[in-house]
Amino acid sequence: MRDPRTAPGLLMIEGRQYWFCLEGVWKSEIPPKPGLAVDVKLDTAGRILAITAVSDSQFAKEQAERSVDMGKAAGVKILRKIAAKCGMSNLLRH
Repeated sequence: MRDPRTAPGLLMIEGRQYWFCLEGVWKSEIPPKPGLAVDVKLDTAGRILAITAVSDSQFAKEQAERSVDMGKAAGVKILRKIAAKCGMSNLLRH
């Protein structure tokens, strides 16, 4: 995020740049600053409707949840390989 207090702000979301002004879209009491994690709500045309700062604890929680999900997916993949080697590949379908 680029600081929007002196000029239009800039967000990068999945490699795409989004310009914005604070008025009307900034929904947090925390002032914006570069590097701040935010949640962004976009309309169907890709315009920014709302930007909300994410607390450090919420950001850490979301990262931990993603790590757990990745670990589960890796575990299922390993179990499928083992089941296939044992001739029980039908046990782990979904």
